[in-house]
Amino acid sequence: VAKLAGVSQSAVSRVFTPGASVANKTKEKVRSAATKLGYRPNILARSLITGKSKIIGLVVAHLDNYFYPEALELLSNALQKKGYHVLVFMATKTAGNIDDIVDEILDYQVDGIILASVAMSSNLASRCAAAGVHVILFNRTQDDNRLSTVTSDNFLGGGKVAKFLIAGGHKRIAYIAGWEGASTQRDREDGFVDELKQQGRSLYAREVGNYIQDDARQAARKMFTNDEIPDAVF
Repeated sequence: VAKLAGVSQSAVSRVFTPGASVANKTKEKVRSAATKLGYRPNILARSLITGKSKIIGLVVAHLDNYFYPEALELLSNALQKKGYHVLVFMATKTAGNIDDIVDEILDYQVDGIILASVAMSSNLASRCAAAGVHVILFNRTQDDNRLSTVTSDNFLGGGKVAKFLIAGGHKRIAYIAGWEGASTQRDREDGFVDELKQQGRSLYAREVGNYIQDDARQAARKMFTNDEIPDAVF
């Protein structure tokens, strides 16, 4: 390719390296020569040399929640602009341990792992740290300084919901919980109940929906079987 394009081998390498600085004229010559020769760079072979796969492992469990496809689309686009590619793995919705999945991801020599609304064991966190693989929790928190977290303040958010419902004059305020093993669920409920207590209130009713549509439907039906039903539900 370098010979046909009339450039150096390093110039060819830069053309096929995302983010590398190369003149447009050189880029056109190299890509034209590569097309004529049927050449495509071997990303896997390059990763063996550089020790970097440019692959990010992503574990997600809630694609039926429209928030996640939208968030993950933005995440994937941002990573691709930086020359990274996403390898997606699916986890079960209520499993508290996804070690087997992350163990498999490590076999792909990924440069990093993002866990969307799932958590991992302390033992596997140690293995990732030892392998030099950075782990980020998205929409979850975990008491482990080896893991980075990107999430909202769910305790504060739960409190704001309680304030909003009380300000609306609601008296019989109920709560349908998500999966109780999730930090987001615990923090939202804690913030919600804490604010109710500060206002001299308590939960009128509580059921568990597990972040699953059918479970939430059953929880709501159970909640509304009494003669005096809730006048607000979070």
